[in-house]
Amino acid sequence: MFRKSSIVFAFFAAAFITGCFGSQPTWRKEGVSAEDAHSALAKCKYEVGLNKIPKESQQELIENCMEGQGFRSR
Repeated sequence: MFRKSSIVFAFFAAAFITGCFGSQPTWRKEGVSAEDAHSALAKCKYEVGLNKIPKESQQELIENCMEGQGFRSR
């Protein structure tokens, strides 16, 4: 019985962890591929990083950068 409950627990723990890591927003824009959206996000992150913005403000600026290019988070 102990072994079976351990396997069930491990399964649910893995599913929970996967769900936590997979919860990042997906940026979409009509007519733009997922690869191009990823490149735009990387560019925004790079630009924010170049400006030595405090960590607390970085996410908001990255979101503003993406929205400024016409992307929407889903």
